[in-house]
Amino acid sequence: MDQGNIVLLNGTASAGKTSISRALQEIMETPYLYTGVDAPIGHLHPKFFAISDGIDPATDDYFLLVYEGGSRRIDDTLDGMPVVHGDGVLTEVRIGPGGLALKAAQYRAVATLAASGLDVIVDDLIWDRRVLAAAVAALATSRVLFVAVRVPLDVAERRERERGDRGPGAARAFYHLVHAHGVYDLELDTSTASPLECAQRIKHALETDQPREAFRRLAAMLTDPLGP
Repeated sequence: MDQGNIVLLNGTASAGKTSISRALQEIMETPYLYTGVDAPIGHLHPKFFAISDGIDPATDDYFLLVYEGGSRRIDDTLDGMPVVHGDGVLTEVRIGPGGLALKAAQYRAVATLAASGLDVIVDDLIWDRRVLAAAVAALATSRVLFVAVRVPLDVAERRERERGDRGPGAARAFYHLVHAHGVYDLELDTSTASPLECAQRIKHALETDQPREAFRRLAAMLTDPLGP
C-alpha cells in the first residue's frame, strides 16, 4: 500500500493554519483528513491544565498555562466544551511528561493513518524542542511536507483580538518559538497570500513531488548537541 501524504502546517496562534487547511481540503481531488493541535489536547478534561503566574506552581505533569496580570483559574465553555484559562495575558505554556507523551502519541497516530494510505493535514503549533523531536521521531519514515505558516506579529495579534474566542497573548507567546528550528520544505506568509493561494502552493508542491527534506535534516539537527 502506498504511503499517504502528510501536510504539517506549523505556525503561531492566529497565523491562518486552519483556514489554509480547509482551503486545501476543498481543492484537493482526493480526501485529506484534518487534525489540529487541539485534537486530542482540546478534548482533555480541564483538570489536566494548571494555571500559574510562572512561579507557583512552576511545573505540571501535563500543561501549565502561565499568565501575566492575573492567574486566577477560570473554568468556562467554548463551543459546548469545557475549557480553562487565566484572567490575564497568556505568556507561556509549559509541557510536562504527560503532555509530551500525549503529543508523541498524536504524531504516531498521524503516522499510522498515512501508513494506511490516507492523506492527512496536521494544523500544528510546535513551540517546544521536545515536541518537535517527538514529531520527527514519529514521522521520520512518512511522506511529510513541513510547511511554515508565517505572519507578522501585529497581524496575528489583530486577528486574535478580532476572533474574540480566546484569551489574549497566545499569538505573541508562541511567536518566536514555533519557527526557532528554521527548517521547512515550504514557507507561506498569510499576510500577503490568501488561504486559497497558500493552499494552491501546497497543492503544487504535492503534485510536483517537491523534495521533502525538512524532517531528515531535523532528525540530524536534533541529535546534535549543538543543534537548535
